[in-house]
Amino acid sequence: MPSKKITWRAMEHGHKEKSSDWFWIVGIVAIAGTVLAVYFGNLLFGILILLAGFTAILQGHTRPAILTIEITRKGIRVNDTIYPYSNLQSFWVIDEEINDRILLRSSKALMPIIVLPFDSTQTDPDEIRDYLLDYLDEEELDEPFFQKIMEIFGF
Repeated sequence: MPSKKITWRAMEHGHKEKSSDWFWIVGIVAIAGTVLAVYFGNLLFGILILLAGFTAILQGHTRPAILTIEITRKGIRVNDTIYPYSNLQSFWVIDEEINDRILLRSSKALMPIIVLPFDSTQTDPDEIRDYLLDYLDEEELDEPFFQKIMEIFGF
């Protein structure tokens, strides 16, 4: 059983600079969707589209937070949040050249897959895998669909 902990820092998600065109497109699509929803008599949906567009623009300006991640004997800590091994079922380490990450299957219904980024140039993926094998089962997991969509749109 490992006695040490593995610690690293990583950005919450990959950040892509957005051009002013990106913001214009989001704004125009949101306004057009709102106008169409109101035209078809669905004011509430129009307001929802407008709020979603505004939220996307705000999120586009926000830089990702820096996370401090620790894998210890008690569980996995991400900043101030602790995921004890008793609440986790399995893990999968994805070691790619650009987008390294650990996927954790949680027993919680609202957060079934937890995605933790890491940099394989700073943290050895085999060391992470060996450490987690003492506490969790290794199972091939896929990233949540919504997470993939957010990466495509640059969030």
